[in-house]
Amino acid sequence: MFKDFKNLLFPKLCACCDQVLLKEEAFICTFCRHELPLYSNFFDGHHDLHKILYGRVQLEQAASLFYFEKKGPIQALIHDLKYRGNKELSFYLGSWLGEILFEAGWQTSIDVVIPVPLHRQRMRERGYNQVEGFGKAIAEKLSATYTDTLLKRSSNSKTQVFKSRLARTEVIGNNFYAEHLEEVSGQHILLVDDLVTTGATLEACYLALNEAEGIKLNIATMAITK
Repeated sequence: MFKDFKNLLFPKLCACCDQVLLKEEAFICTFCRHELPLYSNFFDGHHDLHKILYGRVQLEQAASLFYFEKKGPIQALIHDLKYRGNKELSFYLGSWLGEILFEAGWQTSIDVVIPVPLHRQRMRERGYNQVEGFGKAIAEKLSATYTDTLLKRSSNSKTQVFKSRLARTEVIGNNFYAEHLEEVSGQHILLVDDLVTTGATLEACYLALNEAEGIKLNIATMAITK
């Protein structure tokens, strides 16, 4: 009864359209869930990231949950996650994609899941890394280890989402570094992020992690731009 009263005073809203959720709905209303632009190529091995990162990252496999379009529902969803404190949405999306990856057989190869890190100043401002829950939920589905202590961010650059690949790469540059890489030597790493556009952030993370001996890399993101 108390829970119903709380929901009456503070109704839960859809992360995409801000409509009040029904009692049986979680994070996304039924209408939006059916309208979301799901990424289509989960199992054929021809993910767009292979084209984006070609010649820059030695990538084994990649997966994304959604396509991203400016002013579309996924932009609203990611905004809700990053700027409106809806961090539980990260776990929800990770469980969703994790089930798909389990169906695709990724649990047989992935050893460790690592999130793209936030700079400590951004972490203080937001209070959480928006991909932490995403990565933890995927790690749980794949029976893999989750760690956010190896990959670090050394500078707090402003959002670069809509810059060109060259400009974004120059800004990100050497913003990432890794510590204690002996812990992942010879392991198959799954790097997770929220949105990929030019791939510059993922490339910078790969270069930092690739200092470890004999690693393999998969990437999973919440969304990728069309």
